[in-house]
Amino acid sequence: MPKLLIKAYFNVARSLLGGLVFDKVIVANKRQLDLFRGITAPFLLTHDFSRISVIPFGCERHDDHDKANGRLLLSSLSEGRICEEDFLIGWLGGTYGWFDLESVLSAISKAILKNKNIKLVFFGADGRRQSELLGFVDEAVKDNIIFLPWVEFGRRFEYWAGFDISLVWGGEGYENDYASRTRNFDCLTLGLPVVQNEDDEWGERLEKSGAGIVTNLSSLPDVVYELSGAPGRIAEMHHSMLNLASDFYWSRFATALEAISVDSMSRGRRLIGIVGCLLLFPALLFFLVSSVFIMIFRGK
Repeated sequence: MPKLLIKAYFNVARSLLGGLVFDKVIVANKRQLDLFRGITAPFLLTHDFSRISVIPFGCERHDDHDKANGRLLLSSLSEGRICEEDFLIGWLGGTYGWFDLESVLSAISKAILKNKNIKLVFFGADGRRQSELLGFVDEAVKDNIIFLPWVEFGRRFEYWAGFDISLVWGGEGYENDYASRTRNFDCLTLGLPVVQNEDDEWGERLEKSGAGIVTNLSSLPDVVYELSGAPGRIAEMHHSMLNLASDFYWSRFATALEAISVDSMSRGRRLIGIVGCLLLFPALLFFLVSSVFIMIFRGK
């Protein structure tokens, strides 16, 4: 929890810095636009709303990464624990506290009990975190939860091509409400179907395109189990994901960025913004420390 608290205050601090000092601010979706406006409006910056633009995150073009080779790479990395016949679910991001992993693992356990070929793969979790996560699953399915080291970023698509689906699940709270789920854009490059919970950006996008499934915790076990025996459905979602990808190539992001026209701040205006930030940051630090003490006190 302290890490989440620090992250929340860091996000506020950088948003204030951007709103008060930067010439232009880019956000990924309409929800983030509203959040940023809400942060800056109290400082009489409503006239600066035009400096905030929505440009969705981007993805690389599809490069025909071979699924069989990806499966071999994952199998080698797992020392043989991953087999050709497995239905592989990739958790492609970190195992951070703002994800509701306890509920997710509990749900996936139910699917695994019905099909022992289902395996869920995490990356980059240290030994302590692995023990914590395994504590959320039944003893009978622990061998189906696989932890791998981080792979080289430039080669991630080679490995991730071996997965059947990607699982994304945000916990209840502001992170799930406002996040753009940047890892989903990597799934666009691969054509990797996504199963996720509801949010304000990707949920509607996946449902309209047929590139993934938006569900809830109570239905997640059935969704995963059904997909594990439906290669035809997986293939359809794969093609839908690739069709969706063309709307988000980085070239389109660059074109939208180049089209933005904004006047630079005057030196006086920027100086006022910098001074304002310097005055506000001690107040943020005070509230952060106060929140930590309150958290510790309540913990007792």
